[in-house]
Amino acid sequence: MTVPPLGFGTAAIMGRVSRRRGLAALERAHAAGIRHFDTARSYGWGEAERVVGTFLRGHAREDIRLVTKCGIVPVRRSPMLQAAKAMGRLALSLAPGLRARGRQIATSTSFRPTHAADPEALAASLRTSLGELGVSYVDVLLLHNFSPGMVRLEEVVTWFAGLKQSGVIRQYGFSVEGDLKEGLSFLARQNLLADAVIQAPVSDAMLDLPKEWRDVPIIAHSPFEFLRAQSPITPFASITSFADLLRALGETCRCEALVCSMFSPGHLAANVEAWRKSK
Repeated sequence: MTVPPLGFGTAAIMGRVSRRRGLAALERAHAAGIRHFDTARSYGWGEAERVVGTFLRGHAREDIRLVTKCGIVPVRRSPMLQAAKAMGRLALSLAPGLRARGRQIATSTSFRPTHAADPEALAASLRTSLGELGVSYVDVLLLHNFSPGMVRLEEVVTWFAGLKQSGVIRQYGFSVEGDLKEGLSFLARQNLLADAVIQAPVSDAMLDLPKEWRDVPIIAHSPFEFLRAQSPITPFASITSFADLLRALGETCRCEALVCSMFSPGHLAANVEAWRKSK
């Protein structure tokens, strides 16, 4: 059994988490031994990568596994967007009754990102990511809006392969937010799974992969959503703790990292302690 390392997820940075809090959390995670950092062009309405880039400048690039994503394009920065983000952050920090208002602001159609799956748009997104992150390469580049049957997918994979050959990325893959087995089946039928990394939320399907997919590299995320959904009648009712889940992922799939959002010192410390005990 190989217990997967912990990864730090940055989706909340420049959304509900400010730049200052985000940088502090990134530094705490690094000090605790975390070296897998997950971000995306769309996170923080397009501003999270810049914060991650500031963090990266203080650390050896070769010691960090950096994952970013393309395929979801954030809206352009504007004073209106900044004001809305500040209002939403304030609402989320106050009474629970205002949290719904914060979510409403975050999902407003005025600030909703768009999806792109053509190599030209993806190339522009990656150029921006590299600039914001301040790096010459990323370790893993994922297609953020993957869905089975999407058009131009073979062109995207050809583009990915060229980036890998040139050294701009080390690995490529797909973020599968829907049915994991359906996504893997589609990629396998299209002969696109052999060199791919798959990122997906922890699920029953991930813990019950058919033998032929046990060696597919997987980056798992959203572990606590999975744990909260467990009950005595669910298929994996015996998994009741974070440490249990880490051990299960190490036994049932090739999980290369388990990504969590760990912005409070207590949450980070608890997860790191559970990870150490599970090894």
